[in-house]
Amino acid sequence: MRAARLHAARDVHVDEAPTPEAGPGEVLVRVRAVAICPSDLRLYQDGHASGVAPDHPMIQGHEFSGEVAALGKGVIGPAVGTPVAVEPSWHCGECDLCRGGHENLCRNVIFPSFPQRDGALAEYIACPAFAVRALPAGASFIEGALIEPLGVGIHAARLSAARPGDRVAILGAGTIGMCTLLAVMARGVTEIALAEPIAARREWPASLGAAPLGASYEELLEQGVEADVTFECSGDSAAVEQGMRLTRPAGRVVVVGIPHPDEVRFDSTIPRRRELTVIFSRRSRDTLDEALGLIASGRADLRALPVRRYSLEQTAEAMEATASRPEDMLRAIVEP
Repeated sequence: MRAARLHAARDVHVDEAPTPEAGPGEVLVRVRAVAICPSDLRLYQDGHASGVAPDHPMIQGHEFSGEVAALGKGVIGPAVGTPVAVEPSWHCGECDLCRGGHENLCRNVIFPSFPQRDGALAEYIACPAFAVRALPAGASFIEGALIEPLGVGIHAARLSAARPGDRVAILGAGTIGMCTLLAVMARGVTEIALAEPIAARREWPASLGAAPLGASYEELLEQGVEADVTFECSGDSAAVEQGMRLTRPAGRVVVVGIPHPDEVRFDSTIPRRRELTVIFSRRSRDTLDEALGLIASGRADLRALPVRRYSLEQTAEAMEATASRPEDMLRAIVEP
């Protein structure tokens, strides 16, 4: 099969790779859309992830969708040809954390595109059947590829316990910020302030009713924002403290964005004197069906997220576009 493989930092090109087969309990997916995540970008730029370098020319990509190409032994569906979305965090189901309901923290998790497991920037990928769901009728493959970040937003919203009547602030209007906005709105929250330095990225949340809006957290403070729940979705290490300053005493701060390098410093007197609950959110947990339900019902319209589309041969261009953070793009989509 054709695959975009990373040979070294910033060296990705299409070549031939072995076509995987659907083993027992697996589904072989013909990949149709892959969204480039900032974590993909970091591996592409650095040649390693958290200090772990691939031991072979690696296939990246974990936000993806496609259609069923084959079913492994013991798998009864979805039927061959069905458009599907895939949850890319494959837990073991047997460790203490999985048994305790924390599958997103699985000690033996398999995460495609993280060394040493190949991902989806290829024509085919084999996935465990429990992670595969049929897309709602009429949903596009691009929407399917964005199911994973929507799941991240849903998980963060659950952890926050945000409910109708709460005042919410979101820092960052990238893909994770937008998906968190949709997830919070689906919980019935209507008072949502948002800070985002790129003006064009404030337009879509404004169209959904988010207000007030500002280029920075300081602008939100000037507009009198004091949130019950603040979501830090920008990945800016300084924004964690900024989120604390936006949050009222006894409120909650949920850290969703991952800074690079992965280090956060803040003035501890702020959460201590305000008795804030600070929660660090990790990926998603059991969100796939809820995310698909939000898409099917129209309560989460991912079609409005601005994307750029690339062929598999243009994977390097998609990575570089992600690095440049253009105003008119939240995700680069590669279509193998």
